Amino acid sequence: MTCLPALANRICLLVLLWFAAPAYADPAGFREMEDGYPCGYSCHTPRSGDEVYMISTRCLPGGCGWELPVENAQIQQYIVGEGWVSIDWQTLTETDSPAGMTSVYVHGNGMDSYWAQRRGWEMYHEVTRDLPMDQKIRYVMWSWPTAEMKPALRAIRQHAVRADDDAYYLASYLKTLPPSEKVSISAFSLGARVVTGACHLLAGGSLRGRALEPYEHNTHGYRVALYSAGVTYSAIWPGGFHGQALDVVDRMYNAFNSSDRVLKFYRLASQRKGDEAAGYIGFCLAADQRAKVEQVNAANLLGREHSWDNVVCAYCIIKRSRDYLQWKEL
Repeated sequence: MTCLPALANRICLLVLLWFAAPAYADPAGFREMEDGYPCGYSCHTPRSGDEVYMISTRCLPGGCGWELPVENAQIQQYIVGEGWVSIDWQTLTETDSPAGMTSVYVHGNGMDSYWAQRRGWEMYHEVTRDLPMDQKIRYVMWSWPTAEMKPALRAIRQHAVRADDDAYYLASYLKTLPPSEKVSISAFSLGARVVTGACHLLAGGSLRGRALEPYEHNTHGYRVALYSAGVTYSAIWPGGFHGQALDVVDRMYNAFNSSDRVLKFYRLASQRKGDEAAGYIGFCLAADQRAKVEQVNAANLLGREHSWDNVVCAYCIIKRSRDYLQWKEL
């Protein structure tokens, strides 16, 4: 009975928000306004001059082997009035971004192609919210094979291994960007393992026997924002599984949740006694790493659910991460 008042208050709040929410009959027109618009997955209208891509590795192999064929990824560009149009790897990598800025979003576990696209659009609108209209951006949705499977625990363990393969794929894409490009990367849940693994490879590290060929490094470093990260808390510690990741990172934002009822049992998926998730307790950092990483416990905002919806609706978390993703002065 003690829960009924809280439940009633929550229902009342949802009803108020529903009726208070503005209706946008013409989202494309509203998008041209200077301040952007509060629209999520339902609007597939990029800002004028922006480029939106989806790179899908769902058709690509994982497992053993020195190199993986990232050039065979399925690549699509969203064209207003036409929808998704397929392009090849060469077209993507040999075309400069609109204004020297690229942002990549990597979804978490349990996502099929539909949900990967839906989450990708949500994050695009958040990344570009309040971005000056004269600052154009190339935005990339990273779609990788994490669709729901049963039994769930076995699926998570398999997807964790696949995350290391996709770290190689993502790193292979990022190294094709011009060294002068300002690049930001955001990720939720298990997608964080893809991102920290990719940064580790870009810094010259190896992962499951794979390494990248030498290349001209990004001169800015990467801006990274992670939410409820499904990667071990010791991953980026010097000598850790992704111990060289911060070598190529300019700044990192990590919003963790000490109330997350899924990440609470991360050790079952990692199969390492006493292991914890960076999305549950934060990253373990050496003294010289702390200046690069901002960590915040968002349990009071995110609650017990391991939910992307809760993250994207947490205004102060997304607002702060935009400072990173839009390359604002920190």
